[in-house]
Amino acid sequence: MTITAERLPNARVSLEITVDSETVERHMERAVTRVSRQVRVPGFRPGHVPRKMLERHVGTAALLQEALQELLPEVYSHAIEEQQVDAIDQPEFDLKSTEPLVVTAVVPVRPEVDLNQYTTLRAPMPEVTVDPEQVEQTLLNLRRQYAVLEPVDRAVEWDDHVRADVTVSVEGQREPHEETDAEFPVRKDSVVSLPGFVERLVGLSAGGPYTVEFNLPDDFSAEELRGKKATYQVTLHEVKREVLPELDDEFAKSLGDEGIETVAALRERVEGDLRKNLEHNAREGYHNEIIDLLVATATIDYPEVLVRREVERLIDRESNHASHSEEGLRSWLSAIGRTEEEVREAFREQADLSVRRALVLGQLVEQESIAPTDEQVDAEIDSLVSGMAGSTPENQAAIRNLFDTPDGRVSIKNQLQTRLAVERLEAICTQPEDTAAAPQRQSRRRRADASGDASGDATEAEETDATDEPSEAPAAEPAG
Repeated sequence: MTITAERLPNARVSLEITVDSETVERHMERAVTRVSRQVRVPGFRPGHVPRKMLERHVGTAALLQEALQELLPEVYSHAIEEQQVDAIDQPEFDLKSTEPLVVTAVVPVRPEVDLNQYTTLRAPMPEVTVDPEQVEQTLLNLRRQYAVLEPVDRAVEWDDHVRADVTVSVEGQREPHEETDAEFPVRKDSVVSLPGFVERLVGLSAGGPYTVEFNLPDDFSAEELRGKKATYQVTLHEVKREVLPELDDEFAKSLGDEGIETVAALRERVEGDLRKNLEHNAREGYHNEIIDLLVATATIDYPEVLVRREVERLIDRESNHASHSEEGLRSWLSAIGRTEEEVREAFREQADLSVRRALVLGQLVEQESIAPTDEQVDAEIDSLVSGMAGSTPENQAAIRNLFDTPDGRVSIKNQLQTRLAVERLEAICTQPEDTAAAPQRQSRRRRADASGDASGDATEAEETDATDEPSEAPAAEPAG
């Protein structure tokens, strides 16, 4: 047979296979034998129908179709071996001609990734500052945990607490939602039940029932409720004012935290905790930014099948594995009120970004020869055990047995490998700028921030979480 191969966009290879007549004839004879056993031709026993009679009875095209069932896998396997095609999924066949027999097989192959001049990438780590208002708000929230609630005989004011019976119905919904003896605070910029509800309680006194009506925002998170009218029936049983403890040294001591004896020490601890959280969040955001910077400057050729696989993974995760069965998938889609096509389309952009991120990190792992040692894996397991196990040796041993398995170590090694790759990329991007090298590059997020256009943000919406933490990205062979 004659085989020609052509590389196509999106990491595909087209194989054109011209099959010799001897091979075709051999498979046609096998097809005749199989079909003659399955059909009844008057005057002939099953399995003994002459070929010409069988061709008149079922048609030559049907026999050829039967022959192709065995012939195509055989010639395709020979073709990818001869052409050294690294296929990662099943091919799509197309019959170009029957005389001679010419078939094409388009097959997705392993992606090709070129990181280009990735060592010249620069993106400084963002600086973190703690807003004094954040410190004061945190201290206020802490005091609220120890507040005393006193019943008052007056109308509701901001920061009061109320006890009420609440029934809410939204235009277009069949059944109203009802709660009895619900207790909640009335705070500015807070949402209880639906946005706009608590604001309309201010000024009401114990009693009722009161009717409260308003339209939901046009940008409300639940699309099906946007702009709809919400109607509340509210009976206020009790109004309570919030009496906060004084922010003094006595209050600081009462918290029982080691080393906290004064308000100044408490404020310092709060500021330190806030800074730690801000730095953690900033670093996670920075990691997504530099990964997207690497994606933007790399040349990536990858097949669509990788995106489809990632969409499947996202659906499996979001449906809590309901998609493992047709019935479970239908039930989940019905519960969220969307079609399968709508869900797949909604996840596609996120899946495509996840694939590209994983591919560039996998290539970085290869080019930087990043390979966690057994000692590093052991240390990671120790960290996981200490973070989850109780104080008893039995608990620690049980938790360790969950992680320290062959499969568990492979999973931990892959996660550690990805983390080390991101850390290596961070080290590259935070190097001092080399004026002799390529000019400083900006990621899409930085360009968007500079222009005031949020559409350039390459991180995932949702969701999604980013969905997508860098540490969760696949390692060197992310989707193959």
